[in-house]
Amino acid sequence: MRIISVLAAVAAITAAPAFAETVDFEAGPFGGQAEGFSAVGHSNLKFFSANGNGLQTSNFGSQGDGNSLAVFSDADGNFLKGTFSGTTTSLALDFGNDDPNFTNPGDLATLTLFNGASLVSTVTVVLNRDDIMNQTISYSGSAFDNFSFAYTDAAGSPFTGGGGVNTGLIEIVDNITYGAVGGTIPEPASWAMMIAGFGLVGGALRRRATLVAA
Repeated sequence: MRIISVLAAVAAITAAPAFAETVDFEAGPFGGQAEGFSAVGHSNLKFFSANGNGLQTSNFGSQGDGNSLAVFSDADGNFLKGTFSGTTTSLALDFGNDDPNFTNPGDLATLTLFNGASLVSTVTVVLNRDDIMNQTISYSGSAFDNFSFAYTDAAGSPFTGGGGVNTGLIEIVDNITYGAVGGTIPEPASWAMMIAGFGLVGGALRRRATLVAA
């Protein structure tokens, strides 16, 4: 019975889902941010802008969720980029500021995943254009180590052209959740449990062999 229990515990560890982290920007830093900054407690994810400037963390009201990350401005087609310290296989984020005055029906939130310079996947969600953070975009699949997120027109241009002008929306994102970076590795306590379990299994088998031989 002990052998079965240990094997079940080991199976549960190896079948457990990948550890996930969520960046909600509530712990800072706040205000304008340098390229390559990380949220407090999440040094394995760094944020950049496509144009090399315009990152800001603040409370944007209903366009965000508490403190959120924005990529200014709406005049230059700027958008968000992120890089991980290793590979991961899942990413999800909430987004807002899809202003109906500066979008057209059919405009998109576009999440693009890369492994190095190689394209892994592109995911799109049609903007509901209500100017509120109440939509989510996500990906789960092949490994990737960097991504971009932009509001685009149906053809993928970051200039949405809403309101009769050639404009690029300010992306506001929050609650960025991603899987384990660098692969799923059991925590030290889990490793100890596995090693102890294999020891018990080995000891029980040796004892059984001794009894049979006797």
